[in-house]
Order: sequence, then C-alpha cells, then structure tokens
Amino acid sequence: MEEKNKFLYQRISKSGVKFFLEKNNTFPVVSMGVFVRSGSRYENPDKLGISHFLEHAVFKGTKNRTAFEISHEIEKLGGELNAFTSPEYTLFYVKLLNKHIKKGFDVLSDIVKNAVFKEELIEREKRVILEEIEEYYDNPEDICQTEALRSIWGDQSVGNNPLGTKESVSKIGSKDLKLLYDKLFNKNNMLVSVAGDMDESSAENLIEHYFGDAKAEGTVPEVKKPEYRFNDRKFDKKTTQFHIAVTLKGFPLYTRESLMQSVYTTILGGNMSSRLFQRLREESALVYTIYAYPVRFIDTGGTVIYASTSAEYVSKVRSGIEKEINDIAKHGVKEGEFSDAKEYILGNVILGLETFSGRMQRNGVQSLFLGKVKKIEALIKEIESLSFDEFDVFARELSRSPRGSVLVGDINGR
Repeated sequence: MEEKNKFLYQRISKSGVKFFLEKNNTFPVVSMGVFVRSGSRYENPDKLGISHFLEHAVFKGTKNRTAFEISHEIEKLGGELNAFTSPEYTLFYVKLLNKHIKKGFDVLSDIVKNAVFKEELIEREKRVILEEIEEYYDNPEDICQTEALRSIWGDQSVGNNPLGTKESVSKIGSKDLKLLYDKLFNKNNMLVSVAGDMDESSAENLIEHYFGDAKAEGTVPEVKKPEYRFNDRKFDKKTTQFHIAVTLKGFPLYTRESLMQSVYTTILGGNMSSRLFQRLREESALVYTIYAYPVRFIDTGGTVIYASTSAEYVSKVRSGIEKEINDIAKHGVKEGEFSDAKEYILGNVILGLETFSGRMQRNGVQSLFLGKVKKIEALIKEIESLSFDEFDVFARELSRSPRGSVLVGDINGR
C-alpha cells in the first residue's frame, strides 16, 4: 500500500476548526469529542495538576448554563457526557443518538468556549479534587504506576501525575484556571473528532456553527523529548502487600517499534498465557496480580512490568521477573509464542475499535498530534507484516536495555 493511501487526513472548516469524521451508518449513534493539547507534560512544577483541575472547572458553569444544566441536558436524552486528562491531552466527549447530536455540539462548544470560573464554585471543586488525590494515594497499585514513570524519566514532566499533588492543587485558584483556559482553548490547539451515524456536510456545518467563533489565537504547547533516567524508587506505605515494578525503555505512539513492543509485553505479561503469569502465578503461586504493558507518548515510551506479592516473596518475584527478561535477552523468543502474541494484538486492535467511542478517540489523538489517521486496513497489514526474525532481534535488544525499579509497601516495617 502506497504511503499516501495508508492515511486519512484531518479537515479544516471555513473558519479554521480542525476536525476528523468517520462516518458509519450501522447504528443510530454519534460519538463526538473535543481534544485539547493540555496535560501534565506541559505543566510547571508549581502548577502540577492544573490541566486536570481545568477539566473539572469547565463543567462548573458557563455563560449560558449552570453545572446542573450542562450534565442534565445530555443525560435527559439518554446520552453520556464526560472528560479526562492525560499527560498530553484533555478530551471532552459526548455520546448520543444521532437525532440528538446537535445538543451534544451545543453543550461541548459551550464548555470549551464560554466557561466561567466563579471563585466559590472553584474552591468547592478543589475539595473534590483533593479527595480524588487522597483516593488515588490510598491505592498502592496506582502509586506504583506513577512511580514507574519516575523510574524511567526521573523528575521530567513526562512522569508527572495528571492529578498533581495536594500541595500544588491547593495553591491553584480561579485566576490561574482562567489564564490557562484563555491560553490553550483555541482553534490552533483543539480538534473535533466525530464517529458514527452522521454525514460529512452535516458534521462540517455543525462544527462551523458551534465552534467557528472559538478563539483563533492562542498557544500550542511544546515540550522537549525527555531523556531516559532509569533509577530505583521506593515509596513507604503501610500495606499488607508489596507492589513491584521493573521498567525498561519503550517507543513512541504510532511507530512500527510500538507494535513490536505490544507483542513483547504480551509475551512477557500481557495475558494469562504469558511467561510471567505462568511462571510466577500458575507454577509458583507467588503472586495474584502480574502484568506488563507499554507506556507511549508522542515522542517517547517505556515498558512496565508490575506485580504485587507478600513481603516474604518480594525477592523471588523481582528475580523471577528479571530472569524472564534476561532469558529473552539471551535466547530470544519462540516462534510459536511470537505468532500467538501477534494474533492477540491484532484481535485487540480490532476489538478495541468496535465502538464509535473507541474510533472517535483513536482518530482524535492521531489527528491532534499528526494531522492524519492511519487506516484500519493499513494498521492490520502492518501488524501482519511483523516477521519473527525482525521481532526476535527487537526483543533481545529491548531486554538488554537499562532498567529501573519500584517498590511500594511497608518498607520501614519490613
């Protein structure tokens, strides 16, 4: 397949709104999202968590609607309205029957154009976010995931927790949020993604009508590619189990290497057939939970292997993980496990796109950062084209790369 035929490209409305539409008339539903390049990677140390706070704040009221009206206007139609903040972008989205989608455009455009930041409401929501942070740090598995990023990249912003810290969030006020909102919520830094039962002319007309008067000027945040700074991290927390992570390098989103990384993590710990699940759970009964997964950003990536176990088994579990990585480094992988893992990844990719919401998000992220979306058939061909010899070299090299580690638990009482 020629390079130009592998992709579908974002479009731009008359007034400069970037958008991507995937039309599908199989079901009378439309999923629509507004992507904003706003996230923890772009935050200063004294404002950690501000992007996530802003995601909450825009739902607290606009020039046209109260907080209740924002949610009620969608929910009374049987729809879904929500948002989340990742390290690299924030997504506001709705899912509705196609006959109601105009209301979805109306509400989403209202919160990304007309949010007001009333101090009393912002202070009240701050308490909610502080509770969210408390809840997060009650979960040692969540702590381990955050520390895993720090074990790969140190104190660089790519390892920031999108929630921020209690200290940083406590200092953020309505003026800070309004300043960031005015800075980032503009046509250059936003993209509208639509997937479902809607034709092109209707989508473009609604996008132009509801988003055409969004700010034309503003900032598009930029970051430098981070350097790997592998290190060993410990987080003391009174828990009944210990939580372990071993980290390796990884690869950026949408690269061929990232596909091979998915095969690698599947073989190592991606499912119940994986090496680590079989060795450390089924054969040795040292763990209940163990898995491996890729971490991907637009310009870098990492690999995380996670397990939880009792204090008496920490050394055995850690050495068991290291043993499997070292075995791949020395002996590579078997052709059969490569074929099985590749087929598993292929199935997961396709199953992950069975919903309009999944397609809307995939299209939106690629369009926001690349301006284009790889066709599904091109992605499938690329996965199918991965060869055993190519992957075996890749897996050996990745297994030989520098490593970091994390230990979360009652370290002082151990």
